[in-house]
Amino acid sequence: MSTPSEQPAPLLGARYNVLRELGEGGFGRTYLAEDLHRFNEPCVLKEFVPQIDDPGLLAKAQELFEREAKVLYQLEHPQIPKFRELMREGEQLFLVQDYAAGSTYRTLLQNRQTYGGHFSETEITQLLYQLLPVLDYIHTLDIIHRDISPENLILRTQDGLPVLIDFGSVKEIAATVEQELSAETHQTRIGKAGYVHQEQIQTRAVA
Repeated sequence: MSTPSEQPAPLLGARYNVLRELGEGGFGRTYLAEDLHRFNEPCVLKEFVPQIDDPGLLAKAQELFEREAKVLYQLEHPQIPKFRELMREGEQLFLVQDYAAGSTYRTLLQNRQTYGGHFSETEITQLLYQLLPVLDYIHTLDIIHRDISPENLILRTQDGLPVLIDFGSVKEIAATVEQELSAETHQTRIGKAGYVHQEQIQTRAVA
């Protein structure tokens, strides 16, 4: 029998058992969890954890986080993790999605570079052919990801297809961030250097 110090952490939403942290971004922290209502099926919980002190900006950031959930709710594509729910747990706010088992292309690239390797031209061409239909799909919904980089692409173990993740900087959110937050910080940036065009990376650009 477990001692009090060994008691497991309480379930989130009375159904999600958090296993470990997966990563952290500008608006949240992501975790791998088990959904006890779906036979312990793995899923991803993204917690709203903004690094903002100003009450007005904090409210705006929460609005953007909830808007991300609305964007994900629209998406029905096998290479985009499916949205499950937007959940409140006390004062915490979570976005729940399907889990795509695999490695990010950043991790895959770093592993190869360790031994002096890289992706071949054939592999890059295959990646583009497999990813372009996903972009075509989201663009038909007037959604632009704006941060397609190795960190946000997962090579799914199940079928070897690339999966597009992290829609926290889609155009609808990015435009509001640039207009509402850059006036305060003068440092707003959407996307990563080397993976976005020069106009997008300007800190004071208006979408």
